[in-house]
Amino acid sequence: MAVQSVDGRISDSARSLAVINYALLFSSVFFAGVPAVIAAVIAYSQRDEATPQLASHHDFQIRIFWVAFGLALAAGVCFLGAMLNIVGEVYQVTSLDAWSSREQVHVNLADIAFDKTLVALIAGTGLFSALGGLWLMIAPAVGFIRLASGRSMGHSAGS
Repeated sequence: MAVQSVDGRISDSARSLAVINYALLFSSVFFAGVPAVIAAVIAYSQRDEATPQLASHHDFQIRIFWVAFGLALAAGVCFLGAMLNIVGEVYQVTSLDAWSSREQVHVNLADIAFDKTLVALIAGTGLFSALGGLWLMIAPAVGFIRLASGRSMGHSAGS
Protein backbone atom coordinates (compact mmCIF):
# COMPACT_ATOMS: atom_id res chain seq x y z
CA MET A 1 0.00 0.00 0.00
CA ALA A 2 1.41 3.40 -0.98
CA VAL A 3 1.05 5.80 1.90
CA GLN A 4 1.88 9.43 1.41
CA SER A 5 3.93 11.27 3.96
CA VAL A 6 2.95 14.66 5.39
CA ASP A 7 4.52 16.66 2.56
CA GLY A 8 2.70 14.64 -0.15
CA ARG A 9 5.65 12.51 -1.24
CA ILE A 10 5.45 8.76 -1.82
CA SER A 11 6.49 6.61 1.12
CA ASP A 12 9.86 4.94 0.95
CA SER A 13 8.46 1.41 1.11
CA ALA A 14 6.07 1.92 -1.82
CA ARG A 15 8.80 3.57 -3.86
CA SER A 16 11.23 0.76 -2.99
CA LEU A 17 8.70 -1.81 -4.16
CA ALA A 18 8.43 -0.04 -7.51
CA VAL A 19 12.23 -0.01 -7.80
CA ILE A 20 12.33 -3.73 -7.01
CA ASN A 21 9.73 -4.32 -9.72
CA TYR A 22 11.88 -2.53 -12.29
CA ALA A 23 14.86 -4.64 -11.18
CA LEU A 24 12.79 -7.81 -11.54
CA LEU A 25 11.68 -6.81 -15.03
CA PHE A 26 15.25 -6.01 -16.04
CA SER A 27 16.60 -9.28 -14.65
CA SER A 28 13.94 -11.34 -16.41
CA VAL A 29 16.05 -11.27 -19.57
CA PHE A 30 18.60 -13.42 -17.78
CA PHE A 31 16.17 -15.75 -15.97
CA ALA A 32 13.73 -16.79 -18.74
CA GLY A 33 11.03 -14.29 -17.78
CA VAL A 34 10.18 -15.72 -14.36
CA PRO A 35 11.01 -12.47 -12.49
CA ALA A 36 8.73 -10.59 -14.89
CA VAL A 37 5.76 -12.69 -13.79
CA ILE A 38 6.54 -11.86 -10.17
CA ALA A 39 6.85 -8.16 -11.03
CA ALA A 40 3.51 -8.19 -12.87
CA VAL A 41 1.75 -9.83 -9.91
CA ILE A 42 3.21 -7.22 -7.55
CA ALA A 43 2.27 -4.37 -9.88
CA TYR A 44 -1.30 -5.65 -10.29
CA SER A 45 -1.68 -5.98 -6.53
CA GLN A 46 -0.27 -2.55 -5.71
CA ARG A 47 -1.63 -0.24 -8.40
CA ASP A 48 -5.12 0.26 -6.90
CA GLU A 49 -3.74 1.40 -3.55
CA ALA A 50 -0.93 3.54 -4.94
CA THR A 51 -0.71 7.28 -5.39
CA PRO A 52 -1.41 8.48 -8.94
CA GLN A 53 2.30 8.92 -9.63
CA LEU A 54 3.20 5.47 -8.39
CA ALA A 55 0.13 3.92 -10.05
CA SER A 56 1.44 5.20 -13.40
CA HIS A 57 4.67 3.28 -12.75
CA HIS A 58 2.76 0.11 -11.84
CA ASP A 59 0.69 0.47 -15.03
CA PHE A 60 3.92 0.87 -17.02
CA GLN A 61 5.40 -2.21 -15.36
CA ILE A 62 2.30 -4.19 -16.33
CA ARG A 63 2.62 -2.87 -19.89
CA ILE A 64 6.29 -3.91 -19.96
CA PHE A 65 5.29 -7.44 -18.96
CA TRP A 66 2.53 -7.82 -21.56
CA VAL A 67 4.59 -6.41 -24.44
CA ALA A 68 7.45 -8.76 -23.54
CA PHE A 69 5.02 -11.66 -23.23
CA GLY A 70 3.59 -10.90 -26.69
CA LEU A 71 7.06 -10.72 -28.24
CA ALA A 72 8.07 -13.99 -26.57
CA LEU A 73 4.87 -15.62 -27.78
CA ALA A 74 5.53 -14.45 -31.35
CA ALA A 75 9.11 -15.78 -31.15
CA GLY A 76 7.82 -19.09 -29.83
CA VAL A 77 5.26 -19.43 -32.63
CA CYS A 78 7.94 -18.69 -35.24
CA PHE A 79 10.27 -21.22 -33.62
CA LEU A 80 7.55 -23.88 -33.52
CA GLY A 81 6.76 -23.21 -37.17
CA ALA A 82 10.43 -23.54 -38.10
CA MET A 83 10.75 -26.82 -36.21
CA LEU A 84 7.62 -28.23 -37.85
CA ASN A 85 8.97 -27.17 -41.24
CA ILE A 86 12.29 -28.91 -40.56
CA VAL A 87 10.59 -32.09 -39.29
CA GLY A 88 8.39 -32.12 -42.39
CA GLU A 89 11.40 -31.77 -44.67
CA VAL A 90 13.29 -34.55 -42.88
CA TYR A 91 10.21 -36.78 -43.05
CA GLN A 92 9.94 -36.23 -46.80
CA VAL A 93 13.53 -37.25 -47.51
CA THR A 94 13.59 -40.19 -45.08
CA SER A 95 13.40 -43.67 -46.51
CA LEU A 96 12.70 -46.80 -44.51
CA ASP A 97 14.31 -49.99 -45.76
CA ALA A 98 12.69 -52.12 -43.08
CA TRP A 99 10.64 -51.67 -39.93
CA SER A 100 12.76 -53.96 -37.77
CA SER A 101 15.63 -51.69 -36.69
CA ARG A 102 16.79 -48.12 -36.59
CA GLU A 103 19.84 -48.90 -38.73
CA GLN A 104 17.53 -49.25 -41.71
CA VAL A 105 16.45 -45.59 -41.66
CA HIS A 106 18.32 -43.42 -44.15
CA VAL A 107 18.18 -39.65 -44.31
CA ASN A 108 19.88 -37.88 -47.18
CA LEU A 109 20.52 -34.39 -45.82
CA ALA A 110 21.51 -33.13 -49.26
CA ASP A 111 17.85 -33.42 -50.29
CA ILE A 112 16.64 -31.06 -47.54
CA ALA A 113 15.75 -27.65 -48.96
CA PHE A 114 15.80 -24.39 -47.04
CA ASP A 115 12.85 -22.54 -48.52
CA LYS A 116 11.73 -18.96 -47.97
CA THR A 117 9.23 -19.98 -45.33
CA LEU A 118 11.86 -21.64 -43.14
CA VAL A 119 14.24 -18.70 -43.49
CA ALA A 120 11.43 -16.26 -42.63
CA LEU A 121 10.43 -18.29 -39.58
CA ILE A 122 14.02 -18.48 -38.32
CA ALA A 123 14.47 -14.76 -38.95
CA GLY A 124 11.19 -14.04 -37.15
CA THR A 125 12.33 -16.06 -34.18
CA GLY A 126 15.55 -14.10 -33.95
CA LEU A 127 13.87 -10.74 -34.53
CA PHE A 128 11.12 -11.22 -31.95
CA SER A 129 13.60 -12.60 -29.42
CA ALA A 130 15.95 -9.67 -29.92
CA LEU A 131 13.12 -7.14 -29.68
CA GLY A 132 11.84 -8.79 -26.50
CA GLY A 133 15.30 -8.73 -24.95
CA LEU A 134 15.86 -5.10 -25.86
CA TRP A 135 12.42 -4.17 -24.57
CA LEU A 136 13.10 -5.89 -21.24
CA MET A 137 16.38 -4.02 -20.88
CA ILE A 138 15.43 -0.53 -22.06
CA ALA A 139 11.85 -0.08 -20.79
CA PRO A 140 12.58 -0.90 -17.11
CA ALA A 141 15.65 1.36 -17.24
CA VAL A 142 13.54 4.26 -18.54
CA GLY A 143 10.88 3.61 -15.91
CA PHE A 144 13.49 3.46 -13.15
CA ILE A 145 15.05 6.73 -14.27
CA ARG A 146 11.66 8.45 -14.29
CA LEU A 147 10.84 6.99 -10.86
CA ALA A 148 14.20 8.07 -9.45
CA SER A 149 13.65 11.60 -10.75
CA GLY A 150 10.16 11.74 -9.20
CA ARG A 151 8.28 11.78 -12.51
CA SER A 152 5.24 9.72 -13.40
CA MET A 153 4.92 7.58 -16.53
CA GLY A 154 2.61 9.84 -18.52
CA HIS A 155 2.33 10.73 -22.16
CA SER A 156 2.86 14.44 -21.79
CA ALA A 157 6.23 16.19 -21.75
CA GLY A 158 5.60 17.75 -18.35
CA SER A 159 4.67 14.58 -16.46
